Amino acid sequence: MKKIVLLLLAVVAWSLNNEVSAQNIAAVKSRLAAGDNPVSVVEQSDASMAVRTIEQKPKRGKVTGYTILLLSDNSHQAREKAVAARDLFRNTFVGVNVEMYYESPSFYVTAGRYLTKEEAIIELWRFRSVFPKAIVQSRTMPITDFIEVPKPIRPEPPVEAVMADSVKVVNDVK
Repeated sequence: MKKIVLLLLAVVAWSLNNEVSAQNIAAVKSRLAAGDNPVSVVEQSDASMAVRTIEQKPKRGKVTGYTILLLSDNSHQAREKAVAARDLFRNTFVGVNVEMYYESPSFYVTAGRYLTKEEAIIELWRFRSVFPKAIVQSRTMPITDFIEVPKPIRPEPPVEAVMADSVKVVNDVK
């Protein structure tokens, strides 16, 4: 028993003095960094051809979206009705894009541009209060129609300038 304990103590003392290289992370890292295991990268022709094909594809300039058809008319008074519908819409729903166009033999008035049918249906119910026969229409549109550029906010004039203008007006009246 004494021999086993002494042998065990000797092994522990030896392992504390000497690093065990199999479990030393620094030794493994230095071995990998030395370059004994070279890495070669070979580009497959199929992969490079697929990348080139995708890069050469023309960029998508149009998208299928939705608009709301307010009026479609081919009668003798179609133009007048279309202008009246467009003006009524502009006055009632300020800020919503409205478009009037002619495709032989009819005049059309459409409103809004929407990417999803759900958006168009929500607006459709709002527009039907004035245009009860309005319908949602699928249409191919330029993708640039959906890019909104923020308008710059006009800075308000300084209070001193406003006060100076009002004093000038009062002085001109006297």
